[in-house]
Amino acid sequence: MAIHNFNYTYQYVSHESVRRSGTDSTPLVSSVTISITAVDQADNSKTITTEETRALDYFYLQDADLPGSFIPLANVTDQNMIDWFKDGMVTADFDGYYTTKLYGTAEMDGT
Repeated sequence: MAIHNFNYTYQYVSHESVRRSGTDSTPLVSSVTISITAVDQADNSKTITTEETRALDYFYLQDADLPGSFIPLANVTDQNMIDWFKDGMVTADFDGYYTTKLYGTAEMDGT
């Protein structure tokens, strides 16, 4: 038994935002919810779809000048949200998580 490899599709669901400060109402995205469909590469009949929410690191934007790369919320695309959700995460993390979700912990530990 081992971690399975999956192919993933992502769909933006929603987000939450906070005001930049008490005096600056610029919205900052604080979390993103994504629908993830995982398809086992070894058996494409084994699929699972979950909604996952991830908190984003927005705190540094509250106390400093906004960077030139800042995207106003009105201009943020679904793909931006998906990219921010996935930022810093690797496929191996998802593979372990979805192996457990789809097959149970026994698949992960070999029991």
